[in-house]
Amino acid sequence: MHVVLAISGGADSMALAYAVSRAVGSNKCYALTVDHGFRPESSREAKDVSRLMRHLGITHEIRRLDWDSTGSSKDRITSLPPVQCLEEIARERRYAEIADVCHKHGIGAVLTGHHAGDQAETFLLRLLRQSGVYGMAGMALQTPLTAAAPMEWPNTTTPAVIVRPLLQFKKDALYDICKTQGIRWHEDASNKDARFRRNQLRQVITAKSRDPKSPFNVDSLLHMCDIMQGHREYINQEVGRHLASSAKFDTSSGTVELVATDDGKRGLPLWAANAAVRERVLAEVVSWVNCKGHPSELAHLQQFSKALDGYYRQPSVAGAVSAAGVTVIPPSSRHGWLFCRQAPRPGEIEPHEGLALGSSVVWDKRLIISASWPGNQSA
Repeated sequence: MHVVLAISGGADSMALAYAVSRAVGSNKCYALTVDHGFRPESSREAKDVSRLMRHLGITHEIRRLDWDSTGSSKDRITSLPPVQCLEEIARERRYAEIADVCHKHGIGAVLTGHHAGDQAETFLLRLLRQSGVYGMAGMALQTPLTAAAPMEWPNTTTPAVIVRPLLQFKKDALYDICKTQGIRWHEDASNKDARFRRNQLRQVITAKSRDPKSPFNVDSLLHMCDIMQGHREYINQEVGRHLASSAKFDTSSGTVELVATDDGKRGLPLWAANAAVRERVLAEVVSWVNCKGHPSELAHLQQFSKALDGYYRQPSVAGAVSAAGVTVIPPSSRHGWLFCRQAPRPGEIEPHEGLALGSSVVWDKRLIISASWPGNQSA
């Protein structure tokens, strides 16, 4: 197997399955459907996708998410997260399943059906979240899978990558592929649920796309993404240079230290001198420490940036600042800017029970805990 295909059963992912299987060969594809179990018909639809994948000659696997917090039933949903965080938690769990499949089968690439409409929605979502220039560049054509599912799997030396080959294709074109090739697809009714912000934005974009002059049609939003991507490419180069010279990542403690001065000079260090570069350096460090798997909100990064400016104006009154699951400790004679995990709130980290001897588990999305016989303990 060469690639994992993330297949939901919608027209976008079905068109992806058809195109990729014809391009590289169906025997080199492994399709995965994650059944979130949000709708009564989702199990039936997932089984239908299996039949469609078999028709294309693609090996297919279904994984159903278990939302039963008591563990009494694997097939019954008894405890869903609150609606305001349901999409985010479901996404994290979906990508965790994808990462597990990649690890078990030794596959290094995951292809998704994200298309131009998804990119336009992402732009607006991040604009509303005040994500900044970098976030509004939208989804990249290729990203490490660890950026979506912040986990390190035992014995995995090279993380898989997520590839989004359909970002320049509009949804209508993907419908056309399915229709001309006689491929069935399923329309997910939850995509019209107005309780979710992305669905609200999708309805706006769909309506405005009929007006070529509207700033909210797909073409206009994609044009803005392209502009932001140019800025992101430059910022990435600068951030990489500064992280290499100014940051110390400690994997044993899960902390990051950024230099407070450059060669003893007073004032802002070089990594913090440019506002755009500083924002991204902070974002990279915060994401590495908190392992949340999504970009930090601009408001949280601004809290850290404000603390940084305050320290260099009046070091004597500077104190620790916490946001986004991270605590930043001001420099001292022993260290520079120290970023560490904020103490979790009660119930924030799910417990793990029944770790068998000789096995390992990823806990808190960042720690690998192994169980071994007495006398050979490790954690």
